[in-house]
Amino acid sequence: MGRLTYPHVAKEIAMRIVRMGLGSFILSILLAAGVVAAEPDESLFRDLPPGVFLIDNTIISDSQSDKISQKLGGNIVRLNNARLTVHGRSIQINIITADTAGSSERILATLQRNKLPPFCFRTGKTVIEYVGKDIDEALARKTSYELRLIEKPPQITYQVEALLATIDQADYMACNPLFQRFLAFNKNQSPETSQQIQQLAEKFVFGHELALRNPSCNAGAATYRLTPAPQQQKSSGAVIRFSFSDLPQQVGVPYVTTNIQIVVNHEGVFPTAEVPGKELTTPTHFWPSDDADIRTLALQITQGKQSNGAKAMAILEWLAPGKNIRYGGQVGSRWGTAKVLKQRYGHCWDFSDCFVTLARAAGVPSRQVGGWLYGASGHVWAEFYREGVGWQQVDPTGGGKLRCGLYHIPYFTTEDGAMPIVYLAMPKIEIVSDQQPNPIPQR
Repeated sequence: MGRLTYPHVAKEIAMRIVRMGLGSFILSILLAAGVVAAEPDESLFRDLPPGVFLIDNTIISDSQSDKISQKLGGNIVRLNNARLTVHGRSIQINIITADTAGSSERILATLQRNKLPPFCFRTGKTVIEYVGKDIDEALARKTSYELRLIEKPPQITYQVEALLATIDQADYMACNPLFQRFLAFNKNQSPETSQQIQQLAEKFVFGHELALRNPSCNAGAATYRLTPAPQQQKSSGAVIRFSFSDLPQQVGVPYVTTNIQIVVNHEGVFPTAEVPGKELTTPTHFWPSDDADIRTLALQITQGKQSNGAKAMAILEWLAPGKNIRYGGQVGSRWGTAKVLKQRYGHCWDFSDCFVTLARAAGVPSRQVGGWLYGASGHVWAEFYREGVGWQQVDPTGGGKLRCGLYHIPYFTTEDGAMPIVYLAMPKIEIVSDQQPNPIPQR
């Protein structure tokens, strides 16, 4: 973004307010103030982590600081206004630097008349305010973590409530469309939306079982509470299956209200001394690791690599978006590994399928993991066995750049590729405990 000069800045900020639906007190002051200058090399936005992108960054001129200081009740020496995307979601951040800690306290008190942490907080002489259209606690908290404004905790305990369909067989390309129709139905229970759900439901075979990730596969504790209560449950490898006799339905689709409390850590590692069996390197219908062309590709990618970790990292590097496989096409797609490698594009499920297939073709025990990416959306990733360590979760969609750990909430796993997922509503996800991370002092 170039340097803004009056009168262009007023129009630019006004357009931004309209585009993003912003109602920030700070933005209203900026609009009235007039002169703003751009400073794209702000230190806070240098070396941004994967998945975080700076759209633009502006700073109000010194000549206007007195007017804004009077309105906020503290002396401001610097005020930045920046827009970012964090894991695909837009957010705006106001960075207010005061002359003293006392001034920053007064500024924070003024802002907190309208909003509280995590949308507004203070660290030393700096006050942070988040604004934007449809921002929520998850996005604000993640932005603070990723910008290193608040120290990331070593682990987080999540509480998840999700309405999950019980599916025996699925047309995987219809999973996300069915979920989207349910979201529309929950807003407006129109006959047209109901009919669309019924048409999509014909692509599934619904049953009386729900398959979730075996709690024993997590480094931290995980507990499930299901409504209605299951008649029986059975564990097999990374999967635990719950069976039901009678289930409620919504538009003819049976579902289970699933409450999950799960602890995740920043490493995404499940330590185990148990070495996986050969079945976790064998081909399946979803992961044709015995295909001659796929096997040749896997050996080329991992040439000279000896350990599972080195092979997995080489495959992730090959899968880096835009390098060999483009991130694009139908949202929520699952085209199948062979087709994705041929067409060279896909979404998270496709990247995960490619990783597991290539890893198994290279002799690396691996399986697929699904759940929710905190503050973002439903997601599918993977994990492989690292010798002497255990199961390491990785995110093939970002070529491994986005580290699995605090944001990846796993409650599905499959060792053969069968993992139909359909939500009947947007899941409710809350942080129960994050060990109270502290704001990082700003220079």
